Amino acid sequence: MDTEENFWNDPIRRTTPVVRAYLGLLRPYLLIISSLFVVSVLTGYLAGYFNPEIAQQMMGQFEKSYGWIAGESPLVIMLFIFANNTLNSFIAMVLGVVFGLWPMLFISINGFFIGLVVFDSAREISILIILAALIPHGIIELPMIFISAAMGLRLGYLTVLKISGKVEISIQKELFQAVRFFFKLVVPLLFIAAIIETFVTSAIVFMLMS
Repeated sequence: MDTEENFWNDPIRRTTPVVRAYLGLLRPYLLIISSLFVVSVLTGYLAGYFNPEIAQQMMGQFEKSYGWIAGESPLVIMLFIFANNTLNSFIAMVLGVVFGLWPMLFISINGFFIGLVVFDSAREISILIILAALIPHGIIELPMIFISAAMGLRLGYLTVLKISGKVEISIQKELFQAVRFFFKLVVPLLFIAAIIETFVTSAIVFMLMS
């Protein structure tokens, strides 16, 4: 069995040369996505700083849309976080075929919102609590979201090259490879991140707030 077949058929061996090689292909797209995220977070923070009403309006809208989840059991909350992150990441990846536009928009919107949340939260709680609320699960969740968006951006770039006749490549095959990579690596780690966010992050924040 060759290395590629070894990876796709063995869910335990995730650090094979195939995985590292594929992540290597994503490196320039990851750089673009992560840079866009940082810029978006800063933009969101500055938008809240110069116009606090924007932060209040968006937080109010978020509360209306997702406030119901706070009253659910931890298991339901965990499953909701996992399903929401997985679905949005998958859509960002697949719709990247359309010239890579959606992954960049997806990252920009999320980064902007996080920037607003950080600004709004910093007015009432310390930066230590904010970091405690983001880092434990974020160190897993964000890279997986970035990888999903990077795969989408790469698919979009390859689509442009194929349409322009610069390369002969099967977009269907590239998409299938991205989807397999997503379910083999990204989904399990998003599940772990959801568990941490629900049971670990909340406990840390509760202790710090107390």
